[in-house]
Amino acid sequence: MNTQTEYKSLYEYLGHPAGSDLGKKVAEAAAAEKVRISVKDVKNSKYEGKIMVYPVDWLDYYFSNIK
Repeated sequence: MNTQTEYKSLYEYLGHPAGSDLGKKVAEAAAAEKVRISVKDVKNSKYEGKIMVYPVDWLDYYFSNIK
């Protein structure tokens, strides 16, 4: 049985750019909750560099509990 955790960037999860304010809030919340964050390299016409990716189940939890 494969129980590999799926990770997504905020852009992949939300379907649009998150913006720096939301990105900072998510990163701080993940760090406070000791969520395993990974980094991946991306290169496209709009951005080249490293992005943070989060477990999808944690993103579901986070976005269902923010007001």
